[in-house]
Amino acid sequence: MKVLITGITGRVGANVAQRFLENGHDVRGFVWPGDRQAEKMKAVGAEIVEGDLASSGDVNAAVEEQEVILHLGAAFQAGGPFTPEQYMDTNVKGTFNILEAARGLDDQLNHVLITSTDATMFKYPEGGIDEPIAEDSLPLSTTGWYGYSKVLCESLANRYHAEDNLRVTIIRFANVWGAGEILNFGQFHLSTFLSNFAGRADDAGIATYEKLLAESDKTGGGPRLIVARDMNGRPWKKHNIEVRDIVHAYEKAVGNPNTFGNVYQLGANEPFTWDVLIPYISDKTGIPYSTVDLATNPTFYEYDLSAARNDFGYSPSLSAFEMVDEAIRFNTEGGGGIIPTKV
Repeated sequence: MKVLITGITGRVGANVAQRFLENGHDVRGFVWPGDRQAEKMKAVGAEIVEGDLASSGDVNAAVEEQEVILHLGAAFQAGGPFTPEQYMDTNVKGTFNILEAARGLDDQLNHVLITSTDATMFKYPEGGIDEPIAEDSLPLSTTGWYGYSKVLCESLANRYHAEDNLRVTIIRFANVWGAGEILNFGQFHLSTFLSNFAGRADDAGIATYEKLLAESDKTGGGPRLIVARDMNGRPWKKHNIEVRDIVHAYEKAVGNPNTFGNVYQLGANEPFTWDVLIPYISDKTGIPYSTVDLATNPTFYEYDLSAARNDFGYSPSLSAFEMVDEAIRFNTEGGGGIIPTKV
């Protein structure tokens, strides 16, 4: 099978490409001109084509003769900063170009998968979200340019399926960690909350900042973990995903007609809560922790993965605790991913 992967040099794209190469497929990667990571992908057997997603000519050339398109390339939050114009050109126009080129393949096209994000939804209301979030639980509503551009990309994909019967599927990622990254997640660390609350001028914010400073004093300003809770003492809850479970999802979804025209949220096998995971990290790393009730909208949500489980057999395997164990080993010994996730 001939597979085009845009964004092939990213941590997700690189690992997806490696798996599809291992499974005997011909993989073509679409990269920015001069991408310094392209040689690494050539070394593992991928064909590399340079171009700009905003250029229909470049995209048409890359899509030519392909049977599957995995559209992972994008301007995204962690890779910027990007201007609103860049988000619109790369993400929205780029996705339009991919879908137009895919339509031109006619019967040769087996499947096109458009990558989206849970940043399309507002997940941080004042009280958190008690019920598991399904794909249609929340309106696609965001003012951030990255998330908003992805809302438009999803709309485009839906249009091409409805009007042109294009074999397209939308895949939304939860917060993604690669091997070794979980330990560096900002919201596990006191330093992040000190920074977040330092500029607060309201009484609740000032009081929280003073509590955080008191916890910092206990370790002389050294590293310290935080069990984050809301003002009612309820620990935060979050759903994430590890790169290897994304790879598994693409393996299972590609070519599956049950997925055509649908959107799927991907996440780990289960969410985690701060009151359970932070003590575990502390025990494994020796970094002390404190418990603090934070005067801010909490992180408190999880995803309903039943659609992905039922439609294409999605079965994520890595828990947050296993990610911690893997991160410690990765940081001390190296390895841990299909190929390094920070390519």
